[in-house]
Amino acid sequence: MSDTLQLLLQSANLAGYGASARFLGFFEKDTRYKPGIEESAVDFFVRCFRNDLEDFLIASSVHANSDEVGHYGDAADDRRDANLIRGLVGAGLIKEFGYRERFGGDPSSQEYAESVEREWGNIALMNVHDFPVESVKSLLIAKMIVYGLYGHCFIISLDWDLAFYPHDDFGFGVIGLGDNANVQVAHDFLAQAGQLPGMHSIIRTPPTE
Repeated sequence: MSDTLQLLLQSANLAGYGASARFLGFFEKDTRYKPGIEESAVDFFVRCFRNDLEDFLIASSVHANSDEVGHYGDAADDRRDANLIRGLVGAGLIKEFGYRERFGGDPSSQEYAESVEREWGNIALMNVHDFPVESVKSLLIAKMIVYGLYGHCFIISLDWDLAFYPHDDFGFGVIGLGDNANVQVAHDFLAQAGQLPGMHSIIRTPPTE
């Protein structure tokens, strides 16, 4: 799995996914937020790859800052967020801890910033088939909506050399991993996503050498 992680780190620009050399595009909502749009996006992703999903890998440094989770300010959203985090921690998909306790009390310090950056960069690989599909869906939904959830999250297909990622505009982006990425699979996925109600896609063709 270390080779896979190395391939991901060589291919994905973690400072800005869209700046990755083989960024293949994304889809997102094109209307105002409507409750349930995040579930629709995740359901679409799972439906598209239902026959292959168990062979995918999760590459994740996702973690919850307990100083923030449940403190967004909207009671219903806070309950939803807390329940999602509780389930993901219980499933072993994420960790939860307080930033203040772990990194110190001064968010403006260089030491604090470096500690947070290390936590974001602490990407672990997991097999999708080790988790119930509902837990994987919860992770993808949480990455889109939960206040106080941080870190990188990619769903990787080694058969196609593609890394998919959920984002907070309620959709997914795709990055090609290396020279053998199956661009057609990525573009077909994004084209279909662009036909979903309230969604649109941006499709990119990587430069040829």
